[in-house]
Amino acid sequence: MPPKWKELADALAAQIKSGKYTPGDRLPKIEEMAQEKGWAKTTVHQAYKALEAEGLVTSSRGHGTVVRERLPLATGAERDERSKLTGSSWRAGERSDSHMAGIVAAPADVAEALEITAGEKVLRRSRTYRDEHTNAVISHSTSWIPAAFADGLPELLMGRRLASGTSIDAITRHTGRPVARRVSAMWARITTPADAEPLEIPQDTRAAVIVLTVQVIDSGGGVIEYGVDVGGPDRRWTKEESTE
Repeated sequence: MPPKWKELADALAAQIKSGKYTPGDRLPKIEEMAQEKGWAKTTVHQAYKALEAEGLVTSSRGHGTVVRERLPLATGAERDERSKLTGSSWRAGERSDSHMAGIVAAPADVAEALEITAGEKVLRRSRTYRDEHTNAVISHSTSWIPAAFADGLPELLMGRRLASGTSIDAITRHTGRPVARRVSAMWARITTPADAEPLEIPQDTRAAVIVLTVQVIDSGGGVIEYGVDVGGPDRRWTKEESTE
């Protein structure tokens, strides 16, 4: 049987992940929780510290224990711009893993976006973006690229993070043709059983998710990449604009 503090920490973590407690919510005061449970305050304090170590909450004097804000989704264009400025598509507090790559037949929607025939060979690259504090999935990202680029850029076929920027960076350096425009779209849908593995959720989960897509077109008019990002349940996309 787990110690009482772990039992409480696990129960609260489950409530946070299920949405009972949402970002910005305060957990009950330690004194209140201890009185409700009939436990020592040190036991509750230990549970709250465990949640803080997991990155699920933050604690401060005067504010109590507050559920941490979830990192929002990022568009492909935002990641590309960040890569140009910093050399990395990651944001603070974020990491990626589960990198995979391979040549596959293009599904109909991908073929339409890449302006090729359905079933033609394409390069598919995918990865999972995570909150490095909680390990929770922020989004599952897939890049669909014309297979011809794999001949001159074999690193795109390696199932690992690229050492120097994004796949778009690598392609534009290789061709000498910069990105001329991006066509982006965003919509919401309900999860399907196919989302279970990439988003790491139970197969019977029915939750709203945001889908972000971007069609990247170079200065020669060619579509060099079609990106699809599916956000984890309850993730949102936000954009900050300066008025200066």
